[in-house]
Amino acid sequence: MEPEKTIHQCSPSQIVNLSPFVFAGLAIAGIIVLSIVTDTPLVLAAIVLPLFYIWWKWLLVKSTKLTITDQRLIVTQGVFHKSTNETELYRVRDTSIEEPFFYRMFGVGNIIIYTTDEAEGQLHFNAYSKPHWIKDQIRNNAEICRQKKRWGSDNVLIHDINN
Repeated sequence: MEPEKTIHQCSPSQIVNLSPFVFAGLAIAGIIVLSIVTDTPLVLAAIVLPLFYIWWKWLLVKSTKLTITDQRLIVTQGVFHKSTNETELYRVRDTSIEEPFFYRMFGVGNIIIYTTDEAEGQLHFNAYSKPHWIKDQIRNNAEICRQKKRWGSDNVLIHDINN
């Protein structure tokens, strides 16, 4: 078996955190105003809560990794409790891309992978940069893997007819 080559590794865009970042910013502004109005500098200590929330949301997105190799799709998620899902590329059957208007403004999109994997039939990758390029890499390498493993549906039919 030949060694596996990493084609691309990426994380989702932080644009998925836009609304939590905005709400945390509003909470920080509210805490500052409350501190000024009540003339209580101790209230400013409450800024730690929205800052921690922003940091946690950022860390959750940053700790999600999509790795495309020439043989597998590997998705790792989690900060303290990591989980890894591996899907063999020869199991990929179809791909699609969703580009909501808001995501298109930032050059990101959602990639959906349909597989024959019993554990995970559909893989959703939300808010990734260069979604068309990533989809093409997955599609091209999946086809190469199927040819190497002779996984095509016509090969199964030929095999069934001969037996």
